[in-house]
Amino acid sequence: MSAVDDQLALEEGGPSWQLWLRTGLAPATPAPLGKRALVLAAICFLPLLVFSAFAGLATGDRVAVPFARDFAVYARFLFAILLLVLADAAVAGRIRAVVRHFLAAGLVDEAARPAFAAVLQSSRRLVSSSWAELAMIALAYAVSFSVVQSHLHDGVASWHALPGEGGETLTAAGWWYLVVSLPAFQFLFMRWIFRGVVWARVLAQISRLPLRLVATHPDKAGGLAFVALGQSGFAILVLAASASLSAVLADDVIYGGVALESLYPSMAAFAVLATLIVLAPLVTFAPKLAALKREALFAYGRLSSLHDGAFDRKWRRPEADPEALLGDPDPSSLADLATGYERARELRPIPVNMPAVVPLLFAAALPMIPLIATKVPLKDILKGLLKVVM
Repeated sequence: MSAVDDQLALEEGGPSWQLWLRTGLAPATPAPLGKRALVLAAICFLPLLVFSAFAGLATGDRVAVPFARDFAVYARFLFAILLLVLADAAVAGRIRAVVRHFLAAGLVDEAARPAFAAVLQSSRRLVSSSWAELAMIALAYAVSFSVVQSHLHDGVASWHALPGEGGETLTAAGWWYLVVSLPAFQFLFMRWIFRGVVWARVLAQISRLPLRLVATHPDKAGGLAFVALGQSGFAILVLAASASLSAVLADDVIYGGVALESLYPSMAAFAVLATLIVLAPLVTFAPKLAALKREALFAYGRLSSLHDGAFDRKWRRPEADPEALLGDPDPSSLADLATGYERARELRPIPVNMPAVVPLLFAAALPMIPLIATKVPLKDILKGLLKVVM
């Protein structure tokens, strides 16, 4: 691992990382990462299945929501939890590539490199904080308790809660769900939310460094479009969140009697909001890019006025020979200045592009397609998605 990688490794640090190291489930390379994902999925899912089966609540009509027909269980503990673990490679790898590119592309000069390194070191200390992870564990249990409490009062008998004399009570599977499965899922999500906030802080601090940006860069973002591509790596987390949300909505439609049409605004709002949240850190570069654009337009405007005036005086004279333009560099320089001015004019204050937006929208929409397809033909759904992203 390079020095830069070692300074900022968002998947490393904290008590959970020490646990992976001691159990042989680290680092974030394919073999140990795959084992880690399968181990966590097994711990969260298999006991729920076994306890429900022994209690006769896995299938059948004894309860309104048997284990085998609870979509949220599969979405969270067999799909989303795998994605949250695999994000240690997908997201962290993309972030490392972004950090390395700042240096490889010469955006951070030698004078600013100590400050750049200090930003990374500070952020590494944050992601390695034991207190931060302990707080997330406590919050995960608080959220899990709240979720289970809501299930106990919704009046729906399920594999994890049965009606009793004093109200609904937790089954053995319900206790495992409360103590192990749901907190583990919540913790993994909070862990990446925290790391996303740390990464946003990194970008905000880098944006205040004296970066060597180029107004005429072909990416129309001063050379910063690669940062947006880095953010698109968070699509795997958006996919996990959307899968969990879609499964909960499916349970509401099938078992709660909620009209699917009433959920369309919530689905659309989630897709838009998730995309905006992931791309929001790019806004920190707006002041620097806006200033770069203004300066470039003034500079290229001045150069164009001087150059074009000289060109006009030289070649618009009555005695000027048009054939002398053949092979003369003057027309080429005229076109080059015009291209420079146009590129500066097209510079975007926020380095966002469609290649960054499309994966996020697609990840948010994909898990919702099966649910919507119960009411809307699949071909119409796909046509609508294409209109949004094309």
